[in-house]
Amino acid sequence: MNDGILWLELAVGIIVSFSLLGIFIWAVKQGQFDDGKKMMNGLLFDSTEDLQDAIRKEQKIKELKENKLKSKNLKEE
Repeated sequence: MNDGILWLELAVGIIVSFSLLGIFIWAVKQGQFDDGKKMMNGLLFDSTEDLQDAIRKEQKIKELKENKLKSKNLKEE
């Protein structure tokens, strides 16, 4: 009887472990852990005004990258 319980626990443990590993891999592929700047911005910028400036700066950088990509695509055509 004890052997059956141990095999059941082993099977359940393996299934749960692989499920958690699968969820972690899925989250990494979806980009859930890509925000490395968030904590640094929180440390560097204390006030809400400073945080808003940092957000605006990131948005401006993103827009510049998009414009650069668009202009590159237009040149290729």
